[in-house]
Amino acid sequence: MNVNECSSMHVFLEVFMGIKRTWEYFLVVLLLGVLAACSKPVTFTDINGDFVPLASDQWLALNFWAEWCDPCREEIPELNELANDGQVRVLGVDFDSSQGGALIDKAKALDIRFPVLQESPLTALNEPLPQVLPATYIISPEGKVVTKLFGPQTKKSLEEQIQTLSNAHSAL
Repeated sequence: MNVNECSSMHVFLEVFMGIKRTWEYFLVVLLLGVLAACSKPVTFTDINGDFVPLASDQWLALNFWAEWCDPCREEIPELNELANDGQVRVLGVDFDSSQGGALIDKAKALDIRFPVLQESPLTALNEPLPQVLPATYIISPEGKVVTKLFGPQTKKSLEEQIQTLSNAHSAL
């Protein structure tokens, strides 16, 4: 093989490797596009078996309660009223992670009239479990935790907090 043939072979290999890298980049971009198109909103299942998304066109009060928590018991009628008004979505989560019939029985015993999730969404939200109950996480329509409230809340206090957050949010 003479010098010209070696030089031609070298140029061919450089061009081939450039095409190969371009093809690899194209495949990576294509794969990322497919994955993004296939991604679905984060949803959870309530005790009735219905799918419940975190993001929606409304603000969300995500409440952590426990059957043994007296302030939680006092707060539930306020949350029922808030949910009944329909201006704010309310979802409940049993702090003790009960499942199946035990969870349904607890929700009935406490007269919870808003959806109760079968599992905590905090992992999906990159948030730790609350250390104090009751705890209410206020989540924006985009599905992001905006603030956390600890201790019993009233319908009025939650409406005022969400109105303040909504005003600040729309000013962005």
